[in-house]
Amino acid sequence: MSAKKGEKRKMTKERSDRREEGKDQLSNATKREMNIAEGDFISGSDGYLQFEYSGCVAPDGNVYGPEETWTDKLDTYYFKCQQNGKFLKMEAEGCVSHDKQRRIPLGDTDDNGEYIYKCTQKSSGAISLCSVGCIHDGIHYATGEQWQDGAYLFYCKSVNGKCTKQVIGCVEGGKKLFDGQKYRRDGTVFQCEVRRNRRSHKVIGCVAEENGKMVDKVIGCRWYLHTENSKIEQTCVRDGTGTRVVTVGCIYRYQGFDYQQDKLVKRIFQGYDRIFLEPGMYTVWNLPKQYKEAIGLACRPTENGARLDVFDVNNLVAETNGLTYDTPKGK
Repeated sequence: MSAKKGEKRKMTKERSDRREEGKDQLSNATKREMNIAEGDFISGSDGYLQFEYSGCVAPDGNVYGPEETWTDKLDTYYFKCQQNGKFLKMEAEGCVSHDKQRRIPLGDTDDNGEYIYKCTQKSSGAISLCSVGCIHDGIHYATGEQWQDGAYLFYCKSVNGKCTKQVIGCVEGGKKLFDGQKYRRDGTVFQCEVRRNRRSHKVIGCVAEENGKMVDKVIGCRWYLHTENSKIEQTCVRDGTGTRVVTVGCIYRYQGFDYQQDKLVKRIFQGYDRIFLEPGMYTVWNLPKQYKEAIGLACRPTENGARLDVFDVNNLVAETNGLTYDTPKGK
């Protein structure tokens, strides 16, 4: 009888050992296969053993209890051991800021320097801080928005997934101008210039009056204003931060002009360029021999440049007051 009792106790112990061994094997297998949770066997109300999840297992092997959070090895995003009914699940919660000082929940944004980043999760499950906007003088601008800073127009542009601030134009008098567009101010012609490494309101010319109209003349350009017996030569020069029109001189055209026009509406000029005088100068020129006389010529400065006066040499003193004599010379 005692032998049977001893054999029964031995069988009970073997079953208990196998149960504990099975418990360990199941627990280890579950952790290895799921890599997200660990648990313990507990006795259910029906007397059978049940598996209960007690924590999440991170990829590095560390175990975290329900509602606990942790970051990845690179400290770029973080997770949470989330209770889901009877189960525990490792859920991606958000990103870690670039300076590693803040946690940013999925869908939220974070300011970093002059740019805005948003914590997003891609369809593949990957989590990252995506560049979604720019910050200028404390104001937030989404990708594609524009703003003015002084005399220039800026744009928040996404380049290869990263936002950058780029100059795209100029601003003058409240008007937006883009590369190559021109405007006038105080007699000077400016052009908006935008290049990769520079930007400027480039000075390119003068505003000059020609035939009763105001026209643009580039720096270095020369042109003529015509009268019945003269041409007034002018040019555009740089002057400090702007430009100005300079009168080069007066040209006397012997026998004047013919103002008739041909079918192409082009003016036909007759006569010959004979004498050139700088502003403030005068001279006496002998006409061709058959005329046997001389005339006085004066290039007199005016508010808008100069004019050529032809006068009788008998009035030389009165006509040349304040002017300087120059020998006759051609152009």
